[in-house]
Amino acid sequence: MSVLRKLKYSLLVAVMGAPLTANAFYNMSYVEVNSNALSNVGCYLLEKTGQPFFDMTSIFAANINGSDPNQPEIYFNPQVKHVLDNTSEVQELHGKGIKVLLTILGNHQNAGWSCMTDPAAAKKFADQLADVVQKYDLDGIDIDDEYSSCAGNDTSMIMIAQALKENPKFKGKILSKALFRDGLNFNGHYQGHSLADYLDQGWEMSYGTGGPDGRLPKYLGYGMSKADLALGVSTNNSAQSAAQWIGDTMQEGYGGAMVYNVTNNSQSFLSSIAEAEYQQSVAVSPNCLK
Repeated sequence: MSVLRKLKYSLLVAVMGAPLTANAFYNMSYVEVNSNALSNVGCYLLEKTGQPFFDMTSIFAANINGSDPNQPEIYFNPQVKHVLDNTSEVQELHGKGIKVLLTILGNHQNAGWSCMTDPAAAKKFADQLADVVQKYDLDGIDIDDEYSSCAGNDTSMIMIAQALKENPKFKGKILSKALFRDGLNFNGHYQGHSLADYLDQGWEMSYGTGGPDGRLPKYLGYGMSKADLALGVSTNNSAQSAAQWIGDTMQEGYGGAMVYNVTNNSQSFLSSIAEAEYQQSVAVSPNCLK
């Protein structure tokens, strides 16, 4: 358990007077930085403890561009580039104890996570990812394997993940995955390893399709642990339904919740989830939201 999660757990126990779960439940978020400030994530606090509601967030999103699957380019659109190069938002969230990942996804081109066939190319791409993490003091990379035009294969992502986790610059960093229609990736093997061997965490992102029972067990079968898995909900979902699903996820011993599309008006939605998790609402730091 991280220091932040231990502190959050201890404070909640002190306030509520009873243990909650064997391991503190974590809250993860995605922020569409094309239209929202990343720093908003740090403005939402648990009302009784004053601790940040979110433990982690991801910048959504950088892209993989290219016409040759074995020569991909990491592309930052103007908004992502602005956040990374021209703001202190990552450092602000770090100051509040919130980890910051960078989501990388396809861009409707012949390049992507599942496109590579050459191990040397996979290592080169992994090295580039590690350089990005080091340059911007990020806490890891989040895989979102969508919107690529290549046919895809079952070893590409494993090759990249293996090379990334073996890169010294990535030591101690998080490799996570947005989980969705990915049986091809999890059923593949490369040098005796599966994708689950390299993932630290994953969040299931079919959003408005129900609770954990229909969405998470298959990933246990692929080799991930309950502690590694989170259920995804979207701020476009019914807050009541999302709270029920997240409450069930917590009760069943999974690791956490992921909230997609956190904005400057997400307080009510997040309060519903916090009530299900810890029987308290979410407050907002004064003059914080943008």
